Amino acid sequence: MLSKNIYRIKKSPLAGRRKKFLTIAVILACASLFVFSIVRFSAMKPASGNKVEVAVATGDQPVTKELAVYVNADGGLSLRESRDAGSKRLTLIPNGTKLTVTQELDGWYKVSFEGKDGWISKQFTTTAVPAVDPTKDWKIFAGSGYTIKYQVGWNVQDYGKNETTGMTSVVAFSNQSLPATIPAGSDFIAPVVVNTTAKTAVDTNKSYASMAGVTVESLTVAGRTAQKYTFTSPTSNTQVTTVVVASSSGSIIFSEAGGYSEDLLKMLNTLTIS
Repeated sequence: MLSKNIYRIKKSPLAGRRKKFLTIAVILACASLFVFSIVRFSAMKPASGNKVEVAVATGDQPVTKELAVYVNADGGLSLRESRDAGSKRLTLIPNGTKLTVTQELDGWYKVSFEGKDGWISKQFTTTAVPAVDPTKDWKIFAGSGYTIKYQVGWNVQDYGKNETTGMTSVVAFSNQSLPATIPAGSDFIAPVVVNTTAKTAVDTNKSYASMAGVTVESLTVAGRTAQKYTFTSPTSNTQVTTVVVASSSGSIIFSEAGGYSEDLLKMLNTLTIS
């Protein structure tokens, strides 16, 4: 019978030591990680032990943008402290003013005007460039029952009441110098002359409509129906344009002589009657 040889592999004494070393290393690593987590968490807590309040922005936020707009509101547009029609008004922005929008939210624009930052209502603005008013820089003259603008560089002379013609007021506008008093003995000719009279517009119109060779045209002036007359003066042989407008105290007569009809009509576009 054959004998069996049994072989046994002896374990190295170093293997046991190595296993113990790895086990200890893992335990120490876990313990270090645990201690580090506790220390880190403690450092995040406030020293007083109170809760930390964190402000979180909620709701819609303004959209940052850069947009050129123009105020489109008669009488101007209010610059408000906040996006609320009832909030404090910082100032009034004139109609037609160009503004640069920096933010937009809920139908409101954030803008800056004359050093003040605030909000304006979007519905009262436009991106279209407004038409230029040719009389924007003209000067203002307050007459007897009316206000009218005249061109920069022109002169105005108020001659007061004229007993000879029966006019209650005579005012002349010219791009040249004007005499201190109305010259006697000849027609007074100036680029534009405004006369006021106590006669009604009906009676005043009758006197002009009866002139020979006159041309009559209706037009609207200061929200009122007026009559425009074009004729040749029988004394100066100059073509004259006259516009008669009714007033509360009679009528106002606007006249030009010597090719200033266009200037007269521009002035009439600025007329207001009290």
